[in-house]
Amino acid sequence: MQYNQWLRRYTHLRQIADRVAQSRNRRARQACQEAGLDPSLLGIHPHNAMCSFREGRPWPEVDYSKVRLCLWLLDREFEGYRILEGWDARVRQPLTFDR
Repeated sequence: MQYNQWLRRYTHLRQIADRVAQSRNRRARQACQEAGLDPSLLGIHPHNAMCSFREGRPWPEVDYSKVRLCLWLLDREFEGYRILEGWDARVRQPLTFDR
């Protein structure tokens, strides 16, 4: 594989990974808001709500199914980049780029 071929493919796959991450972040913010939490505190607010829930002190008027969805989406937000890194490692490992 030549460098230009790799670069075109990598750029295309990186754009897909960017869109996946943005979509998951947007959906996580939406789920956070629908759960009754503040989406500007996306990382910590759902986490703290679940900690309280697991301790037997659920927050009033919080939809915990939406909190779970929010946390699930956040856990997988950067999955596309990990797939891209794996592809890059497989492609580069056995080949050297011809310029």
